[in-house]
Amino acid sequence: MTTPIDVLRTADLFAGLDIEQIQALADLGEKRTFQRGDIIVREEEAGDEFFIVLSGQVKVGCLGAADGPTLVLLGAGQGFGEISMLDSGPRSATISCVSESAEVLIIHGKLLLDYCDREHLTGYRIMYNLARDLAFKLRHRNISLQQREECE
Repeated sequence: MTTPIDVLRTADLFAGLDIEQIQALADLGEKRTFQRGDIIVREEEAGDEFFIVLSGQVKVGCLGAADGPTLVLLGAGQGFGEISMLDSGPRSATISCVSESAEVLIIHGKLLLDYCDREHLTGYRIMYNLARDLAFKLRHRNISLQQREECE
């Protein structure tokens, strides 16, 4: 599978990893292309995959529909799906394609977590990167809620 390593090198999940480590992780995944309006994952559905946007743009929204409110837009190198991958709970948002097309790398959670168990140093870096990304998203959400309360 040919995966654009230059894009993956910018992904938060792969920060601090070398090319060989990134390639090994890319080889765990599968590429898929979505068209404008396609729903990639739906809020409240089960899923254990982690996604990295390779090209195009996707919208993180809520209310289970592609036309629901936009929380954030994600582009090349940005990831989503880590919460359900880690806690096996339902998806917390609906992700849809908003560009003409978007290509994503899909890595099944079990494959990623098994890899982390086998490759401890790489696994540590991946889990550290996931924790940093989740902390950033939580901080951003808290600031947004605080600003919303101040406006009311």
